[in-house]
Order: sequence, then C-alpha cells, then structure tokens
Amino acid sequence: MDDTHFLHDPAAKSKFGNAIRDVYFRLDATLGKFLEYAGPDTSVFVVSDHGAGPVSDRTIYLNRYLAQIGLLHYRKNTDNVLQKAARTVVRKIYRVLLDNLSSRQKIWLADLMPALRDKAETSYTSFTEIDWTRTKAFCSEVLASPPSVWINLKGQRPQGIVEPADYEKVRNEVITKLGELKDPRTGEPVIKRVLKREEAVHGPFASEAADLILDWWETSEFSTSPSFPDQTYQPAIVVTEKRPTKGSEWGGTHRLHGILVAKGPHFKKNAEISGARLIDFAPTLLYLLGQPVPRDMDGKVLSDLFKPEYLQSHPIVYDDEKEDLQTPTRGGDYSEEEAAQVEERLRALGYVE
Repeated sequence: MDDTHFLHDPAAKSKFGNAIRDVYFRLDATLGKFLEYAGPDTSVFVVSDHGAGPVSDRTIYLNRYLAQIGLLHYRKNTDNVLQKAARTVVRKIYRVLLDNLSSRQKIWLADLMPALRDKAETSYTSFTEIDWTRTKAFCSEVLASPPSVWINLKGQRPQGIVEPADYEKVRNEVITKLGELKDPRTGEPVIKRVLKREEAVHGPFASEAADLILDWWETSEFSTSPSFPDQTYQPAIVVTEKRPTKGSEWGGTHRLHGILVAKGPHFKKNAEISGARLIDFAPTLLYLLGQPVPRDMDGKVLSDLFKPEYLQSHPIVYDDEKEDLQTPTRGGDYSEEEAAQVEERLRALGYVE
C-alpha cells in the first residue's frame, strides 16, 4: 500500500494494494449494522488501545550493544561444532514457526511439546548464555516485551551484582551510552529519549517494570531483534535496505496514540476530543452508568465528550461524596459456560496459555 515503505513490493501492489483499506470498509459496514441493532438511545464507543504505523528500517540489537560496551557478558562457549550447528538450526526453526503459525497453532504445538518449546525459547532469547556474575545490565529482546533495560541489581535479581549505592550511576551510564548509538547514514542518535522507571509507571507493582524504558513510540523510530553471543562482533545497528518483503515480515507496529469514536444521546456531535487516555474510560463509563467514581481511580471522566446540559443535570459524583453508598452485590459474574468462552477467546489471541 505504501510506496515509501522500505519493504514495499511494487509487483504485489495491484493485488494487495487496497487490502488494508478493504478491511476498514468491512469494519465500517459492521459498525453500521451494530449501530442499527443498538438503536439511537445506546452509547457506543469505538476505542483502540494503541495506534499503528510502519516499522523502522533500523534494527537495534540491544544485548549485543550492551556486550560491546562491557555491561553484559556471555558465558564462555565450550560447545563443539555439532552443538553450535544444532543451536543455530533450533533458532531458525523457532523463527520460522514464530512468523508463520497462528496463535491457535502455537498453543497446540506448545501443549504438545512443552519441553521442546522451553528449549527453543531459551535458545532464541540467549538468556541462558549470559554470565550473570559479570553482567550489570540486560534487555529482554522478545516481542512480548518492549525494548527496555533491566539493571542486574543485588538483592533484587537472583545473581545481581550492582550494589544499590551504584544503581543510579549504572542507570545514567546506560542512558549515556544508548544516546551514542547513531544512524550510520545520518549520524543522528537513534534512541532520542530514555525514561527511568519512576518517570513512566507508578503504583504497587511499579517495581516489576524495567529500570529504563526506551522511547520507541514517540521520539525515536527503531525495531529490536534478539542478540546471539556468536554475533557480538557485528554492528549493534543494522539498516535494512529498501527491497520487496521476503516471506513473513513485520511491516507495521504499535504507536502510542490510538483512536476514540463515540456516538450516543448524551454526547456532543461533530466534536473533537483531545488528550483522552485508556485509563479515562473506566471513570467515564461509571459516570455514564450513573455510578459514583472512586476518588482514587486513575484517570478522569471525559467531560468534554458530553453535552453541557447533560453535565449540568448529571454532575459527576465521587464515592466519598455519598454517605448512603452501600457495597454493591456482585451481579456480573460469568457463568461457567461464559467464563470458558472468554478464556477461549483470550487463548486464541495469545493472551492465555
């Protein structure tokens, strides 16, 4: 579809050039039917939990780079030629399966051969090859984890070596070194912003987040790929030259900003709402349902969405403002059949194993 994409295939454009647009047409038609069934008195939201855009032609091998600057070390490899060849084959097979199997097929294969799955995954991530007794920082480079850096902190990691007193020093060193990664074509920094954990997350489980979060969604554009010990000597940044896509390759990825479209009797018409966040939807839906909003809930009611007269006649009420509040009874529990159906849907999407 996109002539400027570095993986654009001119030969396939006549057949697939409108494929994405056609999907949107079908979705739009389905939404039209949904609105007919729902009726004019029903509030309907169309929300995406993220946006989308093209992948970058720049790939960073973060653990490779951390190894090159001495912050990550691999174990001394004592494998013979056959063992090294076998590991390479396993990685290639894992990559092929990862790229070509559907979620259901992956689940079926993982259930069928769990031991093989564990072996393939550990081989592909190369975590088992890291010498944790000498490693100060590392990255989980698999898709399920965005490009972030963890500090191998003593007392927090099983084989942590970084003293708590040196934690900030090591974090700042990593930030400085990441800023030195340059695009070989332009000389511009590839990673333009790195957030410390406390700048990006909060709450009781914040400690489970990475120590450093690389901004890949807004100021920087890059992809990541797993690093392997035997390739440490290769460049940390690889630029893919423009060429037609080969087999199964990612052409797009997530962006920070998604969409919000709403229709209902209490909403403004033809109005644009800016600054909406995912965490605003829970309080907004509670307000729309006539329920008090918990004062400690993250997010806010999207008041700009509603007509002024509705807001005036239905002021936002918080849970600490009503003296007669009673703990609601749980009337929304799923039946066993419904719970099984929800679990199956999540499993098909790859969220449940």
